[in-house]
Amino acid sequence: MLRGKIRGTFIVSVLLCVAVSAAAASAAECVPKGERLSLTSWFTVVNNGIVMPDQPDPTKTFNSYNQPSVDREGRVVFRARSRGPSPVHGIYMECRSTVTRLADRTTPVPAPNNTDAEFNEFPSFPRIDAATGMMASRGNSPPVWEYMLDGTDTRVGNTGVFVANTLGQLSTAVNVLGAVPGFEYFQVPGASTAGVKFDVFPGSASPIRDKIVFKGNYTDNGVSETGVYYRDFVADKGVAPVELIANTNTLIPGESTPFGSTAPPSAAGSRMVFVGLDNEDAPTMGGIYLAPISPSPVLTPLVTIGSPVPDVQPAQTFTQFGEGLSFTGRYVAFWGAWGTETMPVTLACRSEGNAAVLAYCQSLYPDGYMVYEPVNQGIFVYDTRRHRATLVAQTTHDNFQDFMYWNFSGRAPGSSEPGELARWRSSAFVAVAAARGTFRVAFVGTKQDGTQGVYLADGPSPSLDSHTTVLDTTTDAQVVDPAAPTGLTVTSLGIERDGFRNPWLAITASMANEDASVTWGGIYLTRP
Repeated sequence: MLRGKIRGTFIVSVLLCVAVSAAAASAAECVPKGERLSLTSWFTVVNNGIVMPDQPDPTKTFNSYNQPSVDREGRVVFRARSRGPSPVHGIYMECRSTVTRLADRTTPVPAPNNTDAEFNEFPSFPRIDAATGMMASRGNSPPVWEYMLDGTDTRVGNTGVFVANTLGQLSTAVNVLGAVPGFEYFQVPGASTAGVKFDVFPGSASPIRDKIVFKGNYTDNGVSETGVYYRDFVADKGVAPVELIANTNTLIPGESTPFGSTAPPSAAGSRMVFVGLDNEDAPTMGGIYLAPISPSPVLTPLVTIGSPVPDVQPAQTFTQFGEGLSFTGRYVAFWGAWGTETMPVTLACRSEGNAAVLAYCQSLYPDGYMVYEPVNQGIFVYDTRRHRATLVAQTTHDNFQDFMYWNFSGRAPGSSEPGELARWRSSAFVAVAAARGTFRVAFVGTKQDGTQGVYLADGPSPSLDSHTTVLDTTTDAQVVDPAAPTGLTVTSLGIERDGFRNPWLAITASMANEDASVTWGGIYLTRP
């Protein structure tokens, strides 16, 4: 997490989908027996001293990480890479102190794939189903399918969403092959033109048993469109079609205006939630919506632009929502803002990551880039059973100044990678876990003195003026990881929307000494 101030056949595809489903049941708890974790103790999932699995070069140790996802058994999935030259990029799973490679840039893309294509990048963090351990990740590759189109040899299919069960077996959940004969089940539903394919699947897809819930962008009659969808990748012997939840032709509930943007959804149980707005950059309507994972679903508004902000005086209404929603099946955690007051924040380009993207950022913003954030921000939880929202953390309370974080990400100019051109994107990091009829929330915040940390709040009536500090940037590195070199302090922390599954909390932590000449990092698990 960075702040400015990460040859197959059709038949094989079907059989592998069935195998993935059949093996998806949860195993025993993944944290080794004898580990008695609490908020003051940590289990190392992976760190910079661990050699990456299935690599012939023993010097290829893990080096950088995206925020992890964890299931109820303590099974952790994450994206990570090594240092160069020829850095390894991959998706991994950890259980019982064993790190398993799910896919890296030498892994063949699962069927359909008749070109022997291998993955070349994983553009977003992976997610995991809380109950079954089913993992989902985006993956890019050279084209996976070669066929004749109007007498011309054609190769297509360079991105998709892929799933893996707890045994590490990979399968294709959805791919951009919808215009290819035989793969009509990957087509965009609800498009005005027949046979439209998806262009890309932004963000991180959410797995739920044998289904995948995702955002998809596509081009219809020359117009860029977007929406949220699901697909059962096991039903009908693996050829069930993509189903529409909502797209940019769907009217915002209660309005005569269609959605102008949708955000990657989160799924739990038999339902999903997503943010849909009329205008992503300056919303005037829209909000957070709940929908069953079923054909032609009815959208239920939960919290919308213009609705009252709970627990704030004088009375205010919401003006913004964050895209990342954490969902337990009952509770939805989200970032929201209100009022018109803003504060300037100067963003700086990262020093690590994709070299072409870093260079593009530096060429555009050598001296940084200033944005204006809302002064009034908060972390909220909505209870879908009691139909009410609760404020759990707020700027101006408990010395919090900010809950927003920025990253320059996307595709570099001239790159053959699918996706949007790189730009500054903002996120808030929050994860909610159900706990005995109420909730617990972990979130990232920045205090007035610049200290950044992961904090914890407990429902149903959390204090706005006192939060439990899980870790912050004053923490000695060896408190988190005894293997870290001495003299280091935690420098940044991260969580994601599936990073808190009762009873487990999974985080990333980066560490360094005062002049950053010695660094360390890893992914860690605790039981708060």
